[in-house]
Amino acid sequence: MKLQYKKYEIPLEVMDTPNKRNQGMMGRKNLLGGMIFIFPHVQELSFWMKNCLIPLDIIFVNDTTITAISRNTTPCNTSSCPAYRGIGDKVIEVKGGMSNKLGLNVGDDLTFIS
Repeated sequence: MKLQYKKYEIPLEVMDTPNKRNQGMMGRKNLLGGMIFIFPHVQELSFWMKNCLIPLDIIFVNDTTITAISRNTTPCNTSSCPAYRGIGDKVIEVKGGMSNKLGLNVGDDLTFIS
């Protein structure tokens, strides 16, 4: 899957099973493009950075519209990591700072290419 926004096209790893969603970026040192977490319905979602090794931008999406962005979230190695919340049926994770580079803001519409 790919994310298309303005002139940018970003490959996305699809995290569409409970096991994939639970693992996410834990223990990984790099991210090529981004990850998309797909949920069965719109809901309040909560993500954290436990055992992540690199800063991430966490983008909450309802259908194709950005509802919240947590920018440059920092890795956490304790059991009391902060939670980042938003409403949606999808969450996109990209390298920290990428959402600013792309010019992404709440209310923007995204295009997903299968």
